[in-house]
Amino acid sequence: MTLDLVASNGIKDNPGKGVSVISQTEKVLNAISVYGANSSGKSNLLQAVGVMRFMVLNSVKLNESDTLPFEPFLLSTREQRPTFFEIVYFEPSSRGVITYGFTYTEDTIRREWLKAKFPRRGEKRLFSREPNQPIDVDETAYPEGIRARDTLSLNGNRLFLSLAGQAGGEFSNGVINWFRNYLHVISGIEDTYSKYTRKLVLNNPERKENVQTFLGKLNLGFNEFIPQKVDFDNIGYPPGLPKDLIAKLKSDPYIQISSIHNVYNESGDIIRTESFDLDEQESAGTNKIFSLSGPLLDALNNGKTLFVDELDSKMHPLITWQLAELFNSSTDNLKCAQLIFTTHDTNLLSSALFRRDQIWFTEKDPVENTELYPLIKAHEISGRLQHAPRNDSNYQKNYIQGMYGAIPYLTCDGPES
Repeated sequence: MTLDLVASNGIKDNPGKGVSVISQTEKVLNAISVYGANSSGKSNLLQAVGVMRFMVLNSVKLNESDTLPFEPFLLSTREQRPTFFEIVYFEPSSRGVITYGFTYTEDTIRREWLKAKFPRRGEKRLFSREPNQPIDVDETAYPEGIRARDTLSLNGNRLFLSLAGQAGGEFSNGVINWFRNYLHVISGIEDTYSKYTRKLVLNNPERKENVQTFLGKLNLGFNEFIPQKVDFDNIGYPPGLPKDLIAKLKSDPYIQISSIHNVYNESGDIIRTESFDLDEQESAGTNKIFSLSGPLLDALNNGKTLFVDELDSKMHPLITWQLAELFNSSTDNLKCAQLIFTTHDTNLLSSALFRRDQIWFTEKDPVENTELYPLIKAHEISGRLQHAPRNDSNYQKNYIQGMYGAIPYLTCDGPES
């Protein structure tokens, strides 16, 4: 599967929205929504990006006997093929386009390659790795690769990029740091990022103000919140709590968030404020929005690429719309940040929000392979359209009616007559 965030030159939807210009010839999309039936492969798409990121960041730690996160397609009798990952990204400081990829099996990196293209220069293959062959390195464009290849031993399950980075390669570490700092994958169902947001607003007053302004625009019922470390030494620990857990609570204390609400008299005048505990007294949706605000604003402020699975879970459709609008906006998104999310919220299927190349679908073929395709190519996959969808089409209605594919086809047996 290939997810392409390069803006199509053939469509003129939503002029000035949803697109960032990165060069005289290239424009990229700021947001992508992915639709599909349950078990159609949406989450696997995002998980694959997460696995690639994990491998790049942790390859340097592997022992020779360690296995790789290899999960081949099991619903076919054909020979299992290596997993293939490749990412092409724009590096703002050098204005270069970097291509990095690799294939692997359970215990071996089979192939690996790194290419770079800079303004007014052609694309260079910095190194390539093939089975049972010495690693081919461009001595002029990638001298750090020569040093790594000739002085260090490369285990079969480790990435050559990580070896060059371990040897102090500046370019290699730049690629690794892009995966670490600019590419993130999170779940919209499991809250694994609340701790990050709480630390962010506690330790950085400017970021706290940004989050507070962001939440205020969403009209959640409060315009201010107060973060505070929980001091267990003063409130006491439950009897029998293990010593190692007590030590952890002391070294990394829990951060409580209090939301500040107005209290009104019978005439509707504000007479004072009341403090609510975010965890205990606010809704699950409000808690999710607060937790999400950290990664979302971090991506916007720093030009990062953020993948979110089930972004709309627990949230009102208008709030999900607003989040997508933030990334689509040329005034709010000044650093080419990108949001890629899976969703079942058909309210977002609108030409008022997305270009036709910003809406993607996943659908299983007859032998349960996942197909991934954009709205502008839905006629080629679904077989129910004579031509590409127009930008004045009712995307939501057409999708629900199965015109674009990527919906569950249900078998319903009615009552016997």
